Amino acid sequence: MLLKSEAYESCIGYFADNLNIFEGAASSGNGQVIADIVLDEVANLLMTFCQQQPQLSNETRLIVVAEGDRIVDDMEQILGKCWENRASEEQALFIKEYFLLVKNSLDSQVPHL
Repeated sequence: MLLKSEAYESCIGYFADNLNIFEGAASSGNGQVIADIVLDEVANLLMTFCQQQPQLSNETRLIVVAEGDRIVDDMEQILGKCWENRASEEQALFIKEYFLLVKNSLDSQVPHL
């Protein structure tokens, strides 16, 4: 579904193009741990999406949740060593904005469900 779409590939490309936000900032932030921010954003994305799409079957919802797990795995792989660092304000903001893009990509896949 989402993870096999061009929209998601574009999101991953966008994140990769902006990795400089995370480079050279080893544990320099004083906010939440990056992993926690990503997990919170994925959880929020999934809850919002499912609430906005009441017509989805339980089976489809389970597929969407499973893809959420894979999105977290993708982010962990992309961020590597930064995954357990505390986020700077700029990093936290970027992650939150990034997941708005992912949410839009997920919304664009609804007609294909």
